[in-house]
Amino acid sequence: MGNLTERQRGLTMAFIGIMVLMPDTILFRLIDTNLWTLMIWRAGFQGAVLWVALLLLRGRKLPEDVRTLGWPGAGFTLAMGVAAVCFNLAIAWTTVANTLFILAAMPLWAALLSWLMMGERIDLRMGLTIMAAMIGIGILVTGNDEGGVAHWSGDLAALGGSFTMAAGFSLARFAPGRSMVPALAGSTVVPVAFGIAMGGLALPLQGDMGFLFVMGAIIAPLSFALISSAPRYIPSTEVSLIMLLETALAPILVWWIVGEDPGPRAILGGVIVVAALLVSNLVGLRRIRA
Repeated sequence: MGNLTERQRGLTMAFIGIMVLMPDTILFRLIDTNLWTLMIWRAGFQGAVLWVALLLLRGRKLPEDVRTLGWPGAGFTLAMGVAAVCFNLAIAWTTVANTLFILAAMPLWAALLSWLMMGERIDLRMGLTIMAAMIGIGILVTGNDEGGVAHWSGDLAALGGSFTMAAGFSLARFAPGRSMVPALAGSTVVPVAFGIAMGGLALPLQGDMGFLFVMGAIIAPLSFALISSAPRYIPSTEVSLIMLLETALAPILVWWIVGEDPGPRAILGGVIVVAALLVSNLVGLRRIRA
């Protein structure tokens, strides 16, 4: 990327990150291993790759990196760990479309938490976006899909994942300038421990290990590294716009490849959520450039 401008570099990193992340939910649907074992191996691979990378890159400085994160880092670790558990439950208990459309509202909960925790004002644009997204989510959770996959328990897990992820990112703002990668690596302990507690400590079914390795060791750490680095070169609003690609395209790919029809109400509700976020981010980006 040496010959690219900063803007081109940021756009490229965000786009590649989303493309890397896109197959994750498809692979989830192709795995036959039970949920608790899947949760252990997926998070275990991710944690192993992140810790090895941190040890290689930071070496003896790593303990100090962890120490300086303080209570925001501990909170981030717990929040992201719970979010990972919720994501796995959501994908297992409801449709991919419902999960991703609900998770897409994460920036809105982050805005609400920033208001509660840091006193940041919610402007009219964000207030209208939150209202529209809540209407969209309300429509999609009351629908039924063709295959009977959608269930309120999975929708609730997705909402929990969206909220706890927002809480994690809000807590990270109390440690500005510090990398949360060590905290993210530590967060993988939560889904591993949860999976073990639920009796999932076992080898995956034959043929699933490769999928789990790709999900945990490649997709999760690589997509996170690229997407989280992109805001160094372009506004975070622009990154959010690119991330909507996954929200919009992944359910279509799962429908096409796996045959998981999300149902008309989920599609309508999802369109409302994505449209609200799209318009809001475009307005925000225009203000930044003005």
